[in-house]
Amino acid sequence: MLASVLVGVLLSVAPAGDAAPVGDGAGEQSPEVEPPAPKLDHLPAQPEQEHEPGLGGSEDVQPAGGEQPAGEQPAGEQPAGEQPSGEQPAIEPGGTTPPGEGQGPEIPESDEEDPNYAELDAAIARTEDLPYFPTAARKSAVRRNNDVLVRPFRKPVYTVAAAARLGVLIGRQQVVQPIGWGVAMHLRLHFLPVVKSRFGVEIQGGHSRFQERRDYESFTGNQLTRITLLTHTDFGAGPSVQIPLGAVYLQAGATAGVSVSTLLRPISADSTEDELISETDFLLRGGMSLGVPILNRHGLSLGVGVQHVFSNREVAVDPTVTDGDKATPFSTWLDSFLAYQVWF
Repeated sequence: MLASVLVGVLLSVAPAGDAAPVGDGAGEQSPEVEPPAPKLDHLPAQPEQEHEPGLGGSEDVQPAGGEQPAGEQPAGEQPAGEQPSGEQPAIEPGGTTPPGEGQGPEIPESDEEDPNYAELDAAIARTEDLPYFPTAARKSAVRRNNDVLVRPFRKPVYTVAAAARLGVLIGRQQVVQPIGWGVAMHLRLHFLPVVKSRFGVEIQGGHSRFQERRDYESFTGNQLTRITLLTHTDFGAGPSVQIPLGAVYLQAGATAGVSVSTLLRPISADSTEDELISETDFLLRGGMSLGVPILNRHGLSLGVGVQHVFSNREVAVDPTVTDGDKATPFSTWLDSFLAYQVWF
C-alpha cells in the first residue's frame, strides 16, 4: 500500500516525457497500443493541402469518424449557390437572352442631322463642284432626293419637259385676236461644264393657235358663227445653258428651225369663199425658264420665249375692203409656258 503511494508521487514529480507506464508487476512495461484508425472509405478522396499553423500555434484537428463540425463544409466543397473563389460566373450560351434585354435605350436620330450629309459633302468636296447657294441645294438634294442639284459639273444633266403655252401676237395690225394657246415638248442635253454651269443643246417642238369667232349672215337670214384660225407648228434646235442656283435651275437657250404656218379666214357664210394660206418659213426662237425640282428629280419649269417667223406674206386686215390696210399674219409672238419637267 505504501509502495503504491510512493510510485504515484514520483510519477507526478517526473517530467511528462520521461514518464513511463508502470504495470502491475515491478520492472514490467506495458506496450503502447494505438487506437484503431477511423474508416474513411465512404468519404470522397480529398486533395492534399498544405497546412500552416495558426498564430496561436494550435493546429486544426479533424474529428475521428469523418464528421465535420457544425457550420463547416468539407475541404474542396462549396456551399450551394456560391461560385468558387477566383472563378468567373458561367456565361449563358448565345440566343438565350430574351428580346429587348441587355440592350440600351434607342435614341432617335435628330431631324436636323442626316447621315447622308457626310456622303454628300464628300461627293461635292471640290470647290469647282459647289453650285451657287450650296446650302439650299444640299437641303433639297438630301430631304427631297434631288441629287441632280449637287451633281458635279463634269457629269451631264438631261431634262425632258411637257409644256402648256399661252401666246400673245406682237404687232399693230392683226388679222385675228392676239391671245392664243398651245403645247410644246422640250429636250435639253447639258454636258459641257463651263465655270459653274453646263452648256449643251436644246430641242423644241410645239404647236400654237390663235382663233376668233365671227358671225355672218346666211342666205336664209340666220346668223352663222364661223372661226378665223391662225396656227404655227414649230420645230427647232440650238445651244442651251443651265445654271444651278441653290434649289432651282436657271435655263436659257436659242433655237433655229422651221415653222409651218396656216391662216384660215372665212369671208362670208359661204365656206367656198374662205381664205386659206399656208407656208413653211424659217424660225428663230429664244427663251429662258426657271426649273424647280420638287421631289425625286421631278418638278416644274416656268418660262417665257419669243418666236419670230421670217415671212413676207401680207394679207388685207379687212378682206371685204380691196384697198385697205395690210398685215403680216405670220410674224412674231410671245409665249409664256408652264411645264412638267424631269431631270436625269
